[in-house]
Amino acid sequence: MTRSDPPFPRGTTLFGVTIVAAFVLAFGAWSRLAPIESAVVAPGVVAAATGLREVQHFEGGIVAAIPVAAGERVAHGEVLLQLDATGPRARRNELQARLFEALATQARLTAERDGADAIAFPDVLAGRLADLAAQDAMANQRALFDTRRRLHAERLDILDRTREGLAAEIDGMRGQIVAGERRLAITDEELSTARALLDRDLARRSEVLRLERERAELEGTVAETRAAIGAAEQRAAEARLRVAELQALRATEIAEELRAVTARVHELEQQLAAADDVLRRTEIRAPVAGIVVDMSVGTVGGVVEAGATLMRLLPEGDAFVVQARIDPLDIDRVGPGMPATVWLTSLNRRSHSGVGGRVETISADRLADPATGAAYYLARVAMEPGAVERSGVPLQAGMGAEVMIATGAQSALDYLAAPIARSLSRAFREE
Repeated sequence: MTRSDPPFPRGTTLFGVTIVAAFVLAFGAWSRLAPIESAVVAPGVVAAATGLREVQHFEGGIVAAIPVAAGERVAHGEVLLQLDATGPRARRNELQARLFEALATQARLTAERDGADAIAFPDVLAGRLADLAAQDAMANQRALFDTRRRLHAERLDILDRTREGLAAEIDGMRGQIVAGERRLAITDEELSTARALLDRDLARRSEVLRLERERAELEGTVAETRAAIGAAEQRAAEARLRVAELQALRATEIAEELRAVTARVHELEQQLAAADDVLRRTEIRAPVAGIVVDMSVGTVGGVVEAGATLMRLLPEGDAFVVQARIDPLDIDRVGPGMPATVWLTSLNRRSHSGVGGRVETISADRLADPATGAAYYLARVAMEPGAVERSGVPLQAGMGAEVMIATGAQSALDYLAAPIARSLSRAFREE
């Protein structure tokens, strides 16, 4: 504009000022009153709600067969991996044979204790007609039962014959005593007559002395016989005592052996149960129905270490969650229960509108990425019931996702002024 140009009309100027003032007032009112939804955006990964089920083996071993492949759907209890069972089966068979022998010994000792004529074997042995180990154990104990029974009977028979011989000997000596006492009575009568004749000088003194000597010899013989009877009766009593001792000793030995073998049976039963468990675990089965993922075993003949993770299973029908990584700078704005929207990074946002969800939990402390060292808080975002089905999104564990966690609404003025306020706050604190 030059000095020669005419000035703006007053009306035009006033209209322009009015328009500018109206725009400023409208923008101020909008920035103060209009709400703007704010959100925290975090990267995440789709995961199973209960997590992948790790398949491990306690003892380890050599891989014999791999009947499944990664990505294959398996049923609960289906065989996933077969380990070589040669060692576990041999150990199990050895323990079973030892248990059969212990059970047969227990049955034999029970029969000996009860004085039975035959062994009553338990059904676990008697019912195994085709099991050579069980049949051998029973045959061995039958032979031992017969041998021990025969030897014991022979010992008792010897003592019984000894007692019978002593009884016959005692009876004979008692008969000798009776005969000796009769001869003493006759000798006494003859001696009395001889003494009477000697007093009248009708007999010789030598005859009287002979009769007295004969009587003394008879008395000695009777006394010796009585002593022999006492000795024989003592030996008979000792034989009876020996029989009782043999019976008691045998009963004690049987009781001690029975206690020991009963404890051994219990121990072997426990060991056999453990061996059966080890043998059964050579067939590694699916703990749940699901899909095989992340297999670390792929070679038949390979060695599996004890406790190593062999593969993982994604449980069938399990719900999906998103594990989102929250920046530590945004953690004060995020909390459990907040609504969220999940976008799958592998899909075009134009093709799906996102899946609604809600923050379930947030880690109590920040974590660090082992590869990059970046710090983050782990948030678990659950999908709303039916949201996945309504969205038509084919979710799969491991898919990348972006989570928008709604933190609330604020005015445009607050949103624009917040960075300035933070900058001024830091600026006034600088030295």
